[in-house]
Amino acid sequence: MKLNKLLVLCLAFLALFQFTPSSLGFALLGPYESWMEQTNGFRQPSDIGGPMDIGSGYRWNVPVVTYGFDQSFLNFFGTNGVAAVEGAIQIINDLPPASSIVLTNYPLDTEQFNSQAEAQNLYDLKSETLALLVEQLGLAQPVRYIFALRQWNPIFLYFAREYDWPDGTIPNDIVMRNFDPETLTPSQYVNGAFYEGIVISEIIGGIMNVAYVISVDPLVPDTAVADNGLNNLLFPTGFLNPGECFTGLTEDDVGGLCYLLSTNNIAYETLLPGISGTGTNVNSFVNGAWRPGIDKITFVPQPFDSMSGQFLPMTNQFTDTYITNGNVVQQQLQRVITQPDFLFCAADVNYGLPLVPYVDRTGTTNWINNAALNGNLTNGGPGVIQPQVKIKFNKLGHQFETFNGQSVRAFPVYWGLFDDSTNPPVTFPAPQIGTNQFTIRMWLTMGNPPNRFQKNFDWSLTNSTGSISFFQTSTNLTDWVTIFSATNDGSVCTYFDDDPSNASCFYRLVPQ
Repeated sequence: MKLNKLLVLCLAFLALFQFTPSSLGFALLGPYESWMEQTNGFRQPSDIGGPMDIGSGYRWNVPVVTYGFDQSFLNFFGTNGVAAVEGAIQIINDLPPASSIVLTNYPLDTEQFNSQAEAQNLYDLKSETLALLVEQLGLAQPVRYIFALRQWNPIFLYFAREYDWPDGTIPNDIVMRNFDPETLTPSQYVNGAFYEGIVISEIIGGIMNVAYVISVDPLVPDTAVADNGLNNLLFPTGFLNPGECFTGLTEDDVGGLCYLLSTNNIAYETLLPGISGTGTNVNSFVNGAWRPGIDKITFVPQPFDSMSGQFLPMTNQFTDTYITNGNVVQQQLQRVITQPDFLFCAADVNYGLPLVPYVDRTGTTNWINNAALNGNLTNGGPGVIQPQVKIKFNKLGHQFETFNGQSVRAFPVYWGLFDDSTNPPVTFPAPQIGTNQFTIRMWLTMGNPPNRFQKNFDWSLTNSTGSISFFQTSTNLTDWVTIFSATNDGSVCTYFDDDPSNASCFYRLVPQ
């Protein structure tokens, strides 16, 4: 039965002042299900999967995972970058076993602000790493997926707001994929904030319909680390603003991880490749079986040989628990790890769209789907996350923009390392020496929808650090005008030319 507007608003108002166990929520990540189409708000350039139903989550089923840094990361970020990533890893490692965690020991909001970093337009590398780790441990964006559009219904053109949705809208047209960590039932709360649903339609390279949420209290931020600073309605790239940072995980982040790792969360799972028996199980071990969560996951560095520049294999021995005929059984296993489970890189990230991505990372397509083994033939899981996870941080640098032939606007977009203290932020890239590659990418946009033309062109130079290049334009290939100058610091510089004033333009990059 549909509630009237007054009742809904009254209940929402009361909810703002009553923080009960039902005022929390987490979302689970997994490979896309068939209905998760781009026209329903999924498969955006920054997405790697979709929200899973409760009981269909994906998780790691080994207690130890390794991490490492490739040479591109070390060259661009240096030792301070390594410290930033390891600071985020330490937050995960410091979590107690899931069976002993008390959720109320964790805050509802860990987002802080640094004015110096904001003034320099710095994005916190440690905070982004923490959000990516939570994602690759199996959590999706909880606020975004409180409501997920399963299929479009023309009735949303007239009844877009949640309090007007007819009976049957949930779960026929919309499903709820945010869950309370204690009751495991669908929740409209995330870290104590209540959200109301609305369905909207917009044109972004075609029609896209989105089941979106609006906070009843407009002053409440999207506080879960798993939401990754989600602040864009129709193009949810997700990221904190310059100067913002996370100091740790929130109660809902920890609640989601507890659910996945809980020894009470039993699913039929197969083991990762490279696992074999050891000790008394050296000649025989059980692979597929009903298994509880591993309770605790720990990141350790993959051994690295500085002489050869290669990662070295490592062997981790552990006790595996499984259930057979109602009995809990343990076996001794070992896993030979030849490459880091998590590899951190620096790269020129390009989604093929006129935006500057912050990161790129391995998706969910190689995650092991055990839905059939668990009797969930129509669900997208549960399953097991398997390596390798490769996380690429974009080599952020200066951006320049010209609109309709007007003056150039310049603004920096760089990685940093900072907290909420008054300590000066660390900026990246790390000081470069010798020669390195410096890229200038131009995005050219002309025309009006639906015939809008967008194209990017790259100039990549390998020259000495600190050298200056002039980016120039001309209408006749004779008279050249310098638009801006750029200094080689090893980053990627981006120039946006939106609707050039002259239809016939030429561009060039002149190194000095």
